[in-house]
Amino acid sequence: MLTEARLFDKDNLLRLNNPANFQNTMNVTGACYVPSSWTTDLGNEEVLATHKPSYFSGYVFRGDFRSPIEILESGFSIAAPVSQGRDLDRVVSGAMGGYTGHYGVSTSICVSATTKYATRTYFCLDAHASIFNGYIYLIDAVHFKGFAIPSPLSNDSITIRFPHLREVYEVNFPHLIPNFKIVGIVYLSRHDFSPWPDYPSKLFLAVNPYYSASFVYGHQKTGMEAAKVVADRFNVKHGCVVV
Repeated sequence: MLTEARLFDKDNLLRLNNPANFQNTMNVTGACYVPSSWTTDLGNEEVLATHKPSYFSGYVFRGDFRSPIEILESGFSIAAPVSQGRDLDRVVSGAMGGYTGHYGVSTSICVSATTKYATRTYFCLDAHASIFNGYIYLIDAVHFKGFAIPSPLSNDSITIRFPHLREVYEVNFPHLIPNFKIVGIVYLSRHDFSPWPDYPSKLFLAVNPYYSASFVYGHQKTGMEAAKVVADRFNVKHGCVVV
């Protein structure tokens, strides 16, 4: 049975050392970005498209407050929408101003963009404090296709720091993410709910033992064996693996 002690044990950890990749997973092997300019109807009158979304496949991050045991046992499900309006597909794809609300499974290609989804702000009189008390998950969506959505706040501090977020900030999946497609939990030197730096230089990866992926046709890897391949992909820098 999976426990937090086992999950965060030192023998179940890997390191991600290349911020250029965990702040922009479009750089990581397995990524595929299809901008809206490619998704045309090619003049086919039978294709009824009211808007032309962009798509992304690859590795993404998601912040969540729930127990990691709950998430790694069940994956990320999508709540049934309150109403099935005609514009639901436009909301999920980000076509309505880039805001997707609670529809779909929202993720990001940038780990720093997800920290606010695992941080609560508490107000007391005239003061307030932000406490990171959630978890950030690394998801293998190489074989999925999510809607690639630009930041709705083009002048936000994080989009100024990372201009690529003006093109792809959120990746929203209109389907559940099974538990075996979660690589693990990324965190700092200790998972003690301390504030994250704005732009960390390295991350630890607590490996999900249920993670499973096929990197070569017909050769399935699981757990630590599979996660090491992912870590190597993230740690590649200038054609070399960072050690």
